[in-house]
Amino acid sequence: MLKEFLKGVNLDYLASGEPKIDVETFLEKWKNGEAILLDVRTKEESRFVSLEAFGLNIPLSELPDRVSELPKDKLICTICPGKIRATLAFAFLIDCGFENVKILNGSPAELVDTLKPGFIKKKLL
Repeated sequence: MLKEFLKGVNLDYLASGEPKIDVETFLEKWKNGEAILLDVRTKEESRFVSLEAFGLNIPLSELPDRVSELPKDKLICTICPGKIRATLAFAFLIDCGFENVKILNGSPAELVDTLKPGFIKKKLL
């Protein structure tokens, strides 16, 4: 099954670096109502650190059945700790016709680290 997938998919756009967005740019777009975060970690993983204030937690395995929950009028930034699932979610959404999708160039831990009180006060308020 994976063999057929790899033969049939063109992932050349991943090599360009364009599908990634840095954390601060995402947060600015989120603050302006232009972006949401799609957290594709499992429910168990997201219990430790919830990112639902920024968007949705839809585990990668549930994404095909829940793709209709995502807005097509906002930037969707996918996130997971190692970026493998985020990249798969990115490719899946592009294949589904979503045009405004990026992979967050940071892990959930890096996002939380960026949200220290100084950043929130200076950038988001």
